[in-house]
Amino acid sequence: MKKEDILSLMIYMVMIAVAIIVGLTVVRDAFTTHYNLNLSPYVFAIVVILGGLLLNVIMLEVGHVIGAKLGKYAILSFNVLGFCWQKKAGKWKFQFKDFDGLTGETKVAPKNEKSKLTPYIWFPVLFYALELVGCIVVYTMASDKNLVYTSPLHWMAVAAIFLIIISSMIALYNLAPFKLDSMNDGYRLILLSKKENIEAYNELMRIEAAQMNNEDVGEIKVFSQITEFTASINLISVYEELHKGNFAKAEELIDMIVVDPAKVSALTYNRLLAQKLYIKIMTLPLEEVRKYYDESINDNARKFIANDLSMESLRAYILIAGLLDDSNGEVEFAKSRLHKALKRTLASRVKIEEQLFNEALEKVYSSHPDWKNEVK
Repeated sequence: MKKEDILSLMIYMVMIAVAIIVGLTVVRDAFTTHYNLNLSPYVFAIVVILGGLLLNVIMLEVGHVIGAKLGKYAILSFNVLGFCWQKKAGKWKFQFKDFDGLTGETKVAPKNEKSKLTPYIWFPVLFYALELVGCIVVYTMASDKNLVYTSPLHWMAVAAIFLIIISSMIALYNLAPFKLDSMNDGYRLILLSKKENIEAYNELMRIEAAQMNNEDVGEIKVFSQITEFTASINLISVYEELHKGNFAKAEELIDMIVVDPAKVSALTYNRLLAQKLYIKIMTLPLEEVRKYYDESINDNARKFIANDLSMESLRAYILIAGLLDDSNGEVEFAKSRLHKALKRTLASRVKIEEQLFNEALEKVYSSHPDWKNEVK
């Protein structure tokens, strides 16, 4: 399980725990003490929860839209719970579509180099703060001892409690200051606190916009200031070069990223070592590869490549197993993990990874032709 999956699970557990605790205390007390409606309390609760959820997810994405407009971004799509309006060829079209977010996603693209994402992040927070203040005011007014229990304010107070819970849980996920299973605003704030990441983030959105509209991506910027995020943008160029068979250029880009291992995560660093090892084995004589492997790939990196379920490591491992270790069993084991590794690969890289893996496998079989048709 990846780190972001574990963190996401922790956030979900906190959200559920908060909902249960508040439901069994504040909400239950509000129903038993003040409830005096000609309506089932369960129906009332369901209506308020669904209405509150819809209100908050719409407010979140509307906040993104307004912030994006103020930050000089073009709106590419507006997605709430899978109901997506996407702009193509200058016209808005509706479709049902997946999204990278807890409840929705607003995709944008920079109009120019002065585009700033800060309003895009902060306007949903502003909307949440206004909603929170409004709900607190309503609840405070309803607690006035001079009001009779039949006053509509009492039932508005109960609804206000639900809205506070719903909006706060969404805000907890959205503002968590680390990477989760989808891109959230809290992670964006941390990401964009480094100036070098701002230009890289705009470049990523420019690339995604071109891909959405089936347009030529054009020349992709390469960033010399390395962070975990700029490294991920540079990796796009690495894949472009690998796809074209320009291994020398791809290795040059990798070397630029890994020059200081402290600037990227251990996961990124080790996968880049796997990428480089793949290039070495594919392009150099076996004697030079063995020397590089013995001198430059330590035990920790070797264990990582052998156990990591990613295409970067898997295609390097199949070459190690087939050409350095002469182990047909390990080659077959690597082949058996291909489907799972591909499922973890970014959709835009699946075809490239399939191509690179097959080229690695063919290189192994060219050295061991008897393995290719051996029945397992």
